[in-house]
Amino acid sequence: MEHLPLGVGNEGRLVFWNAEHFELFLFLFTGIAVAILAYGLFKRWQLWTAIGKPENRMDNVKERLKLLLMNGLLQIKTFKDIYPGVMHGLIFFGFVVLIFGAAFDATEFHITEPLGWAFLRGKFYLFFSFLMDLFGLAVLVGVLMALDRRYLKKPDRLGYKGKPDNTPDDAIALLLILGIVVTGFIIEALRIFVTNPPWEYWSFVGWTLSKAFVGVNIDTAKILHKVTWWTHTFIALGFIAYIPFSRLLHIFTTPANHFMASLKPVGAIEPIRDFENAETYGVGTLEEFTWKQIFDADTCTRCGRCQDGCPAYLTGKPLSPKKLIQDIKTYWLERAPAAVAAKAAAEQAEGKQKNALLKLVDKVDAVVESIKTPSTAAEEKPEKALVGETIGLDELWACTNCMYCMENCSASIEHVPKIIGMRQYKVLMEADFASELQLTYRNMENNSNPWGVGSHLRGEWAQELGVKTLAEDPNVEYLYYVGCSGSFDDRGKKVSVALAKILQAAGVSFGILGTEESCCGDSAMRGGNEYLYQTLAQANIDVMKGYGVKKIICTCPHGYNAIKKDYPHFGGDFEVYHHSEIIADLIAKGRIALKKPVSGVFTYHDSCFLGRYNDIYQQPRAVLNAVPGLKLTEMERNFAKSFCCGAGGARMWMEEHGERINDARAAQAIAVGATGIAVGCPFCLTMMSDGIKTHGKEESMVSLDIAEIVWKAMGIEEEKAPSDVCAAQG
Repeated sequence: MEHLPLGVGNEGRLVFWNAEHFELFLFLFTGIAVAILAYGLFKRWQLWTAIGKPENRMDNVKERLKLLLMNGLLQIKTFKDIYPGVMHGLIFFGFVVLIFGAAFDATEFHITEPLGWAFLRGKFYLFFSFLMDLFGLAVLVGVLMALDRRYLKKPDRLGYKGKPDNTPDDAIALLLILGIVVTGFIIEALRIFVTNPPWEYWSFVGWTLSKAFVGVNIDTAKILHKVTWWTHTFIALGFIAYIPFSRLLHIFTTPANHFMASLKPVGAIEPIRDFENAETYGVGTLEEFTWKQIFDADTCTRCGRCQDGCPAYLTGKPLSPKKLIQDIKTYWLERAPAAVAAKAAAEQAEGKQKNALLKLVDKVDAVVESIKTPSTAAEEKPEKALVGETIGLDELWACTNCMYCMENCSASIEHVPKIIGMRQYKVLMEADFASELQLTYRNMENNSNPWGVGSHLRGEWAQELGVKTLAEDPNVEYLYYVGCSGSFDDRGKKVSVALAKILQAAGVSFGILGTEESCCGDSAMRGGNEYLYQTLAQANIDVMKGYGVKKIICTCPHGYNAIKKDYPHFGGDFEVYHHSEIIADLIAKGRIALKKPVSGVFTYHDSCFLGRYNDIYQQPRAVLNAVPGLKLTEMERNFAKSFCCGAGGARMWMEEHGERINDARAAQAIAVGATGIAVGCPFCLTMMSDGIKTHGKEESMVSLDIAEIVWKAMGIEEEKAPSDVCAAQG
């Protein structure tokens, strides 16, 4: 038996042991595989660029490279879910190391060693062998975890409505990876068995596996090695060639999508520009998406993270963010080839000359099409509409804009802007939307609030508090933008009173706009009525700028988010604070004292527009933790994975069918034994209060805004709004 002692200088050659004369064929087949890969990527690039409006996603390269590093290389987003994150991480990091290791092997044997530079020697070789086996084993474990999860555990998010959506491509991709790793270990084991070097226990997987060949004839082992070597090679090269025609394409598209992720504030919506001259509004056809929005669809790997926390999907609505993106992708793949052909024909008509490579590609395409196309062509199906057929209207209007999908997508796909774009088309181009929204929009047009209450009553809640309007005294530090709920809703007005008294007690200089305040327009914008939204927003901006407003306090996260992120599109640049931030700061600075205990076990409900949209998670909790006597407990779904109350995306004003989202969220609070639900949003306050009633818990459980809790804890007086509501606890 051949025995090669450590240190003779030929350790590195062991990688190509028994395969020294295969190089020419290996390079030939590798060239073919890479050519197929390049061809497939080129064809995909043609599809990516065939349809869609222009959009610049190449600005601020430094920031984009950071996103690529964090999410593309370090897989930060992927690890947000532990089990699938570890599973994918094992495969990804293991494969990266194996690829570089294989390249290092080939470079050592064929380039650096002939030039007199050799690295795979001595202790470095031992470390290299150990590292390759370790990461090869990591890939193997990751693939087995993936197979177990997809085909045995079958979590709902890998399917739709309880039905798995596995495809042959899913199995092929995993089996190719499995085949590469397993055959690689068998090759190593056969080599170690035949050569029997004393140091190869460092290649611990191959060394252990080599024991299985004890008793096999050496010549037979060498033949098995060659057969396995070629099997391994063709599986690896098949993997490379298969990438652009399979789900493995995400190896390229996902990092690219991380690099091209939006750098705008989270959740900010690009406004419709130049209403007067625009021919269409919103997205009614595939061509009205931007190319990046279409590229998004091709990036989706159907991992189901978006679906796993979508409040609409989890309460039985027809919407699945995953399915929506996949339906757009299917529609695009149906339409794109014709667009590519039309583009090529247009270029030819303009007399543009094709180079030799493009002509070759055309010939290959012709051959491929001749194979794919049957001799008797079937009649072409009539083209489906994007909105209404490809994407059902029930799906479109079920979205609450909660941003769970975008926050938790491991591929940086942007779902919500697509949904809003399609809503804009239905509202502005076809006037096709729910009757409840028709009334809501009419109320907002006529009285600048969704309820249609007379706008002259907007400041009535503050009459007995001595709160001045900016018309009476513009020289204040903060504008308190009260919003519609805080001005007109009976429950919301109690929150406004509590906050105003807190600010007064702390000596904060503030004022309100009173009758000059308009609706923030968030529900109009996210419900697709962009024209109404811009009208309302511009009215607010003009008034605020007229008074020289610099700083704004909001109790409603929807108004807070709109003024902070969307108003700047129209010249409204202000410092905007949520009242939880202001109260937390006042407590931290000792400007208000919390001395009266507020008994009860409270759980805090993270508002989507406060948490996921604006990363305000700790301030409300800091406020609640400062309240004496109050015990804070967390629901299972919290922070970035919090469950929506169901009111966002204009859903506050629409009927909900089936299980109500707010009822599901209230049940989650009841499950942790809470006697109170603390919120920082008037929509959430209403929805949680209704959910408590639905579950028959109104005698033992209450929903309170943090301002109400703090005002009660200050103990300055047994005030009407907070104490009356707190009394519901008994």
